[in-house]
Formats: sequence, structure tokens, C-alpha cells
Amino acid sequence: MVHTQFKWSWYHVPTFAPYKVECVFYPLILASGGHAQTTKTALVVLQSLTPNAQSVFRVLAEYQLANEKEEGMPVSSLYTKCRERFLVSSQVTLNSHLTEFKDHDLIKIKKHSDGQDCLHIPLVPDALGKLLQELA
Repeated sequence: MVHTQFKWSWYHVPTFAPYKVECVFYPLILASGGHAQTTKTALVVLQSLTPNAQSVFRVLAEYQLANEKEEGMPVSSLYTKCRERFLVSSQVTLNSHLTEFKDHDLIKIKKHSDGQDCLHIPLVPDALGKLLQELA
């Protein structure tokens, strides 16, 4: 066995620092850099996801480009559109894609004025359009 050929050592070294302090040096994917850098970073993340996840992101991005004045796309509307296109089979599947997007800071969730959760991609329209072209 390979692991028996080495002399491994383990040290417990807690920093006792709050999580915010520990992660302050890790920049957010879409919050740092210029538009070109954020587009490249988002593209790398999206390419690592499944084709269905990419398609769900595309639906959200196309909606955002077509409705720039709105606060975002309601989750229920995204679910309906994705279900019509056979991209998701249940709300659970959509939620797993959305969690992946949130974990990589590809989307933000806001409360709409009517209380619904709305999804928003934090990119300017030009960068979002370029991202969709490169994703295709």
C-alpha cells in the first residue's frame, strides 16, 4: 500500500479566528477583477458543471438580458421554464443547480418586492452576453 511507505504526520493547528477573517483573502469569483477576468472565471466554473446545469444558467442569463429593468427572475418562473425544456424533473433538482451556482458566486438571491426570491447574475449585460457566447 502506498500510504504505508510514507511517514505521515498530522498537526492540529486551529487559528481560532472567525470564519470571516479566514476567508477575507479569498476573492469572490464575480466580485473581483475586471469584466474580462470575471467572465473567464465564470466560464471555467460553468464548463465544469453538467450540461443541464449549464442550460439552467443559460435560461436565467437569457431572461436577465431580455428583462434588464427587472430585479431578477423569480425562482418559480425559472422552474417552470426549465421544466418545459426538460432540464429539471423536480424542484429538488433545480435547487441543487442553484446551490452550485450560489456556492461559486455565479448568482445572487434577492427578495422581490412581492416577497418572492429572485435570482440575479452579478454581471453587466455585455459581460453576460459574452459569457453566453463563449459557453455555446
